[in-house]
Amino acid sequence: MPKTSPLAGVRVLECGGWAGAYAGKLLAEAGADVVRVVPPGGDPLAAEPPFFGETGVSIQETWYNLGKRVIDLDLAADSGRFELERLALASDVLIEDWAPGAEPLSANSLAANAALVRVSITHGGRDSPPLMTNDLVSNALCMWASLSGNAETPPLAGYGNQTYHVAGIHAAVCALAGYRAARLTGRGTHFDLSTLEALASCSEYAFMKWFSAGPWGTAPTVHFRSGAQLWTGSFDIYPDRDGKGMHVTVALGLMEEIIPWLAADGMERDLADRDRFPILDSLTERFPYLMDTLREWVATKEANALFEEGQAKHLPWSPVFELREVLASPQIGARGYLQPREVAGAGVQRLPMRAFRTDADGEPPPAATRIEIRDLVWERRPAPPPPTVKIPPLRPLEGIRILDFTHVLAGPHGTRLLADLGADVIKLGTALRSGGMNNVSHPFYTWWNRGKRSIHIDMAQERGRELARQLATKCDAITENFSAGVLGRWGMDRKSLAGLHPKITVVSMGGTGQSGPWKDFVTYAPTIHALTGVTAMTTFPDRRILGYGFSLADHLGGLASALAILEGIEHAARTGEGLDVDLSQYEVGLGVMAPGLIDQLANGIARPPSGNRHPFGAWAPHGIYRAAGGDAWIAIAVRGDDQWRALCGLMERPEYATDARFATHGARLANQDALDEGIQDWTRGRDRYAVMAACQAAGIAAGAVQDVRDFVTRDRVVAARGFFGEAQPSAGGRPVPADSFPALLDGRRPDRTFAAHESGADTFEVLQEILGLDDDAVAELMAAGVLV
Repeated sequence: MPKTSPLAGVRVLECGGWAGAYAGKLLAEAGADVVRVVPPGGDPLAAEPPFFGETGVSIQETWYNLGKRVIDLDLAADSGRFELERLALASDVLIEDWAPGAEPLSANSLAANAALVRVSITHGGRDSPPLMTNDLVSNALCMWASLSGNAETPPLAGYGNQTYHVAGIHAAVCALAGYRAARLTGRGTHFDLSTLEALASCSEYAFMKWFSAGPWGTAPTVHFRSGAQLWTGSFDIYPDRDGKGMHVTVALGLMEEIIPWLAADGMERDLADRDRFPILDSLTERFPYLMDTLREWVATKEANALFEEGQAKHLPWSPVFELREVLASPQIGARGYLQPREVAGAGVQRLPMRAFRTDADGEPPPAATRIEIRDLVWERRPAPPPPTVKIPPLRPLEGIRILDFTHVLAGPHGTRLLADLGADVIKLGTALRSGGMNNVSHPFYTWWNRGKRSIHIDMAQERGRELARQLATKCDAITENFSAGVLGRWGMDRKSLAGLHPKITVVSMGGTGQSGPWKDFVTYAPTIHALTGVTAMTTFPDRRILGYGFSLADHLGGLASALAILEGIEHAARTGEGLDVDLSQYEVGLGVMAPGLIDQLANGIARPPSGNRHPFGAWAPHGIYRAAGGDAWIAIAVRGDDQWRALCGLMERPEYATDARFATHGARLANQDALDEGIQDWTRGRDRYAVMAACQAAGIAAGAVQDVRDFVTRDRVVAARGFFGEAQPSAGGRPVPADSFPALLDGRRPDRTFAAHESGADTFEVLQEILGLDDDAVAELMAAGVLV
């Protein structure tokens, strides 16, 4: 059967805001028929700046609705609810963010479609009180803001709707996991997704440092924000000789490449002295000294030249690109990442394309099409056939097997998500690669590899590669984050395996993709942040460049890989053919910067970084303000004059409502320094949680800036939902602290399965269980050095 779009034939009904819109966009670009329901007055996203020139056409509405059909329904009217119910009964997936008690459809009416997968997106889950949030407030509550910025600044919220994107990818993963189970059992699942939990699960090291002892010392530890250094102290951004920011790290190639390079310029200080620094550990104990040496050296260089030479030495370094520089990337041009699309009312515009590429992609998605309800013909789905397999309700991916070659964070995060939902993830490595962060002695490994089995095979030997190929024929998907071409040289890319196992999906999640002039570039998450404009825009005006204080791009890449695997499984189920997936973490990062990049393309506007203020001026005030206590802060975001007057009342400053500087939204934007000063005068002496409660009661989005201590010990949503628990070691020992999959399935939390296994601990079991090898065969392979 010829290949078609990965999700061709899947019907998705989308009724929601930002996160739901992004989930629908991801499914639409994979070929699903996504219908977005908006109120009669039009899509709320249509009011969101920026716009294409003077057209009044919203860039954000255009971007988040690519590939969809859009209909107007008045859900306050019986006729609108009737039509919505008709569509729900004909849908495969419903994505919504209705407040509990305000649902336009009853549970009974939805239950009439037994196979419907429902994904509900709310801040704290459907049993939690509704909360007024936006991207800024979500950044505050989920710990992200507490991890970004430095001692001289307030906590820093990231640029570009990233909380919506992370929640949206989680929702899309839930949708496809549920769809797979419904396809086989005829029974749909209701995913109750908490955005707070989804975002917190992507906070990288916060939980590790709280729950686990490690290189940083004993637990519990709260990390104080440290700018671009991240938690290891081995990353930073320094100005080059022209003042341009340059992201550098000593986490890779320190002894082999960096110190000799410094020495060639006579700027190594005493780092090459082997009496003083005989081994790598003796150097890494002096990170501040190392980084100061690197800072002095970078100040003598030009950033773009340093970038090219550093990448030639396989160092994950990058200049901090502004948005106009991002768009000039030769990699973007070579891979055709920007495609012209006709936008109603705005003409032809160049737009970023898919989050990842597959060999079954059709044309890039067009701009949304507005249709009338009478023109939407979805016949009700027939009653599902009797179940073909038995799948436990809390394990919708049971029966799926994934061979996981990934390491460190991005890949393991994606496969951990799938393991949480019941997939059998087999982590393939070797003893040589089981040190540092790739071993249970390091909390990083423990945190991201629970629920997976671990095997050792020597891929340097042909017998090892043949053994891995045999194992691959028993799997549904392979995922890897090696350099471009490694899997092909092993004969384990999709092209090599398809003749043996047509249904296999292979996800290659390279830093910059499998083609183009940058295909061999080495990247870490901060490299992606710098290359895509995330770093340049996530800082305060006229301040040192900061960027995110954690590895957001790794989590986004991992989530995208999980989604790609599920798309491949659906494509194989329908066509008998898996997918060849080229997942560029660079392009994932470009995609989540799309509104800013499109603004630059269409309008040529070089907007400066805005710190915690809204980048497009839709909210004012919009900031993080000091509260009573030590390092205590509160995020407050106001939309429109009514909310502003309500805030003036809370502050007991009624004169602010009529003050010419603040009386209108435009005036508040023009006077944000004075506006922020006035608000901070009010918040400074007040408890942040009390301010949050007062604002929420008045209908104003506000949230305490929570660090990990606050999140674990004070957040009521976390406590009520049982987000934290324990994962059981396979061979006895003390249970390991663990967070949970960030959704309830039909009201229940999926199991945390088991704690991370020792590297290679499951080799014998896997080879005997899956390949049927007996003890003698395994012993012979071990003696030959194949199983190391």
